[in-house]
Amino acid sequence: MKKFQYEEGVSYYLKRISDIPLLSPEEEKKLSKKAKKGDKEAINKLVKSNLRFVVNIAKNYVGYGVPFQELISAGNIGLIEAAKRFDPDRGVRFISYAVWWIKQSIFQTIQTQKDTIRIPQKTSNLSMKIDNVYLNLKDYLGREPTYEDIKKELEKENIKVDEETIKNFLLIKRHSVSLDTPVDTDEGTLFIDFLSKHSTKDIEKDILEEEIKREVEKLLKFLTDRERFIIEQRFGLTGEEPKTLREIGQILGISRERVRQIEIKALKKIRALATKRHLKDLLGMSNN
Repeated sequence: MKKFQYEEGVSYYLKRISDIPLLSPEEEKKLSKKAKKGDKEAINKLVKSNLRFVVNIAKNYVGYGVPFQELISAGNIGLIEAAKRFDPDRGVRFISYAVWWIKQSIFQTIQTQKDTIRIPQKTSNLSMKIDNVYLNLKDYLGREPTYEDIKKELEKENIKVDEETIKNFLLIKRHSVSLDTPVDTDEGTLFIDFLSKHSTKDIEKDILEEEIKREVEKLLKFLTDRERFIIEQRFGLTGEEPKTLREIGQILGISRERVRQIEIKALKKIRALATKRHLKDLLGMSNN
């Protein structure tokens, strides 16, 4: 990937928003109550104090066909919507609620870009093959496969495709983007490194992770011991690396397919419980 062409503009923007002070929980709650009633000044202050958080999310989607400034703008639109809708009595911090709206707005922008791309009929089989390899590797590895992982797997079947082509096919095929996708440059510097030089510590990210962890732990208490063990191991909730279905099956002495069935059942329970506890926005869950 070529060196990010908007570095100077982004650097200037980051410097500007880094001067905006973060809100204390008390200030946030006070402003949120006013914002809920339509107070434009309160909405503006709530949005401005969280602009850095939008950048933290948007930087994960660089390289998907949408300029970084547009990703930030889309995220800011979601942030504004969240500020208008947030209920301070929900028991969570504003950014925890806003993350879903920010991501949805960014996803919609990326989707609009994807809708303008057309794959010729003769390449449909390759598209399906790449997608199948992606899904199989994701399940086998227990994480998002890199483009290099997919390329190597395709080469085993004598299919030679460069990483850029793989990325484009997946961009068109899939309706979501992994938050774990690396951002590379020819100089060997991650774009995230550039951002970190011009932004303050991700306080918002720390708060979000703490709240999600706390709420997920509450939900896991409603699962059986086996269901909880599988979910913890599958998603690395105990601090260890996530395990594959096969690895968990070997530990429990059951088949890989049986582990998958229990995982699906457990996740359905969690989604149902999250809905009742008004946590869908916090956990970024869909209705599917």
